[in-house]
Amino acid sequence: MSLRHVVPALALTLAGGLAVAVPTGSAAAADVPGPVDGPRTAGDSLFPHVGNGGYDVRRYDLDLRWTPAKDLARSTLDARARITADATGAPLRSFSLDFERGGMRVSSVTVDGEPARFTTQDDAERIRHKLVVRPATPVDGRFTTTVTYAGVPTRHVDEDGSAEGWNVTDDGATFLNQPIGSMTGFPNNNTPADKATYTIDVDVPRGLEAASNGVLTDRKRHGDRTWWRWVQRRPMASELAMISIGQYDVTTSRVDLGGDRSVREWSFVDPQVTGDARRATERQLGRWEEVLGGLEEVFGRYPGVSTGAVVDVVPKDVNYALETQDRSFFPSSIDGNTFVHEATHQWWGDSVSPPDWGQDLYVNEGMATWAPTYLAGRDTEQTWFDAWDRVPSGDARWTIPPGAVADSADLFGYQAYNRGAQFWEALRLAIGDEDFFTLLRTWQDTYRGGSHGTADLRSLAEDVSGEDLDAFFADWVLDADKPAWPTS
Repeated sequence: MSLRHVVPALALTLAGGLAVAVPTGSAAAADVPGPVDGPRTAGDSLFPHVGNGGYDVRRYDLDLRWTPAKDLARSTLDARARITADATGAPLRSFSLDFERGGMRVSSVTVDGEPARFTTQDDAERIRHKLVVRPATPVDGRFTTTVTYAGVPTRHVDEDGSAEGWNVTDDGATFLNQPIGSMTGFPNNNTPADKATYTIDVDVPRGLEAASNGVLTDRKRHGDRTWWRWVQRRPMASELAMISIGQYDVTTSRVDLGGDRSVREWSFVDPQVTGDARRATERQLGRWEEVLGGLEEVFGRYPGVSTGAVVDVVPKDVNYALETQDRSFFPSSIDGNTFVHEATHQWWGDSVSPPDWGQDLYVNEGMATWAPTYLAGRDTEQTWFDAWDRVPSGDARWTIPPGAVADSADLFGYQAYNRGAQFWEALRLAIGDEDFFTLLRTWQDTYRGGSHGTADLRSLAEDVSGEDLDAFFADWVLDADKPAWPTS
């Protein structure tokens, strides 16, 4: 999702008025860059070997057939991914996609229907997993790459010990991908700075359900299997793609958002969720209109094409909730605070995503932590002042700045959630309620469907408030110590 501006210079006029003409003909042609190798990085500060450059993905069409084995850990995927992209600079003689193969093998790659040469690179220590494609003819403008692959998919274990990517459950599999696990399921440009639309086809044995993002547009039985088609029409980062396969109780409804607007709900709950956990889950799933309506009053129009949840019993190292776009994931049950947290992410994190993991995650996690206190009618100033006050200035939790995380093991820590929420409350006090709530809505209206972080937030906050906020952002976002609490 980047802008390139190319201006063909015809002449350079010097200060004294002398015009120096640019050579024409063969001399000019020599200055035109030839085909290049696309960068094998998106430039992320925390994951420098993840993501790619030279192109902008427009659409993913995924065709996945999952077949369980007696040992579910040996279950297989037979898959095809079609990636439609635009070359964004010089023609590409090669380009790369992120793909952590595990036990899968790529059998063919075509570019615009023509066979292409390809190699795979796997360096787990550097978190570098690439499918490098060399098309028969350099690509320029729009091009389509089709990758066919099959085998046993893997999972990705993060530096903090949690598991993402393709994880086996006791009756199927769950594909969760924040921050970089999506490369275990399909080749992609694995950066939230490059969003695309999706069609996700999942073929599973009859008796199992297949949940994913967006809108369920088709479902067909064939023999002893069922084919599901999910369509995500809004731009979505690869880390927000979700697939969950298993036995579920499925509920659907129409959620009224007021003003003749509504969205469809599809929710999937594991039958193993029983007792108090089941009752708590059902209570939250009955709050869609209340919660989405309340958040719309703060942030503006709901950005999704549908809503819903997946509640599944999963291994303990996948025991986290996640804001997968339109249809958030919850392990084993849903509580009220987490329900609002993940719903807030549909605006903050999904509609507007962090362009850099180490510098921008706190924007979204902080807001999703702050919003439940506001929506519940609590005194947000007292709540977050107390949170700030009870951590002494010498505590190690202040030593990781929200906007300069240097170790991926620390990514989902205090600085993203608790200090992030304190940042938002401190900003409210610094610029006042009127400008603060104008900022929240303007951020969503301006950047809906894109990826924007600290620099754009500071600039917009200054535009809205008329305040110079450089010192505030340095104190709260970049400094590795306890920030000063502003007065009301």
